Amino acid sequence: MKVAEGVITTSSLAQSSYYSAYADHGYNNQEELTPTEIPFYFPQGSAVLRSSEKRSDRGENFDAFIADKNVTRTVTITGAHSPEGPERVNENLAQNRAEVIENYYRAKMRNYDYKGLADSIDFVIKPVVEDWTMFKEKLQEYDGITDSQKQEYLSIVDGAGSFEEKEDQLQQLSTYRQVFNDIYPELRVARTEILTVKEKKPDSEIAVLARQVASGQVSADTLSDEELSYAASMTPSLDEKEAIYRAATKKNDSWSSHNNLGAVYLQMAREASNDSEKNENIEKAITQFEISLNKQESAEVYNNLAVAYLMQGNRAKAIEMNQKSLELSPSEDIVSGTSGVSGSLQLQSGLYSEAITSLSNAEENVENLFNRGLSQLLSDDYQNALTTFEEVIEMESDFALAHYAAAIASARLQNEDAVYEHLGEAVQINPELKQDAMNDLEFAQYSTSEEFRNTLK
Repeated sequence: MKVAEGVITTSSLAQSSYYSAYADHGYNNQEELTPTEIPFYFPQGSAVLRSSEKRSDRGENFDAFIADKNVTRTVTITGAHSPEGPERVNENLAQNRAEVIENYYRAKMRNYDYKGLADSIDFVIKPVVEDWTMFKEKLQEYDGITDSQKQEYLSIVDGAGSFEEKEDQLQQLSTYRQVFNDIYPELRVARTEILTVKEKKPDSEIAVLARQVASGQVSADTLSDEELSYAASMTPSLDEKEAIYRAATKKNDSWSSHNNLGAVYLQMAREASNDSEKNENIEKAITQFEISLNKQESAEVYNNLAVAYLMQGNRAKAIEMNQKSLELSPSEDIVSGTSGVSGSLQLQSGLYSEAITSLSNAEENVENLFNRGLSQLLSDDYQNALTTFEEVIEMESDFALAHYAAAIASARLQNEDAVYEHLGEAVQINPELKQDAMNDLEFAQYSTSEEFRNTLK
């Protein structure tokens, strides 16, 4: 008994998404600023920088720092005062102490012949007047009095009254003289924060050194772990990537290095010229991913295992690994790639609504867009499917299957002219699709027409 004309195989057009997820190399090749903070302390009620301060360890470090002529962007000098004294005096003290350090800094630059370098440095003066913040911080660290005695100070400082009134109240406390001698001197300060440009190797030097590390010409310690991984990310050559990541696994034996080496093998498998080479690279990739997993679970390695199993045709295992990847919340850097893998697996499992959601968050490449269009088509959303297929064609005009799928969407929309137009483009790009089209029940209503036959000639 004849049950049906045949089977519609449109769902089999789904494209597998093979995204290789690399762990972040952690290197920043942009300009970074490094802070250096040096405090100078002043006598009570004075803005005179004493010779003893200049000769102190702080003064020597300050002198050596300026002598090195570090590339400096900003020097922020925060002048402060201890609580005693009238408002007028305190305001002047904080400002004057900061200005004294600025002048001292500029004098040192002249001594070391900075010339034009000094013009690029931005000096910021910040007087801190009648502010209890630093006092409270020092009080918290101070172990010369009990917690209950500290609370007496905080109750006054946080209570009502002017700055000077609070200071007068503090002087009535039994431990005031001790606090005055131990804490107040640390508040008579000008703190200098210098933001200098962190020294980094040029990208070209990192690339050369990484190749030398990989070949054993120089020690692996010539580059940091981050620099080595960054070098691997820069080169388009898979052979170079493999060599550098192999060197990285020997240097640090980290989960990320093993994952990234495996990701390279996945890419090599995709580009393999024969099945033997492809399968060998997949197995090498899986080995690296398993080593990585033994060190640390990550969304990257589970995604990559899903791809490896998908390439082997083990869809059930691929779905399991993909689910584990999603449970670990992929980072923003890789979520578009893992969403493409998820959408591909969901589409192949007949979960069209879920596939559309995943593929809407996926990287917009031809495979992901095509799969989204196919998911829309199989969800009976024909017009949006056609629109998506046309986006794929605009992105890659010689993608024959996109034209073929657009012809199917047009057939379901009863747009006969569009069927012939897209089908003609498809078979022109890939003549093997002629036989598929002749037997495809999607075009059954058109198959007897002369124009359909002419389209497939």
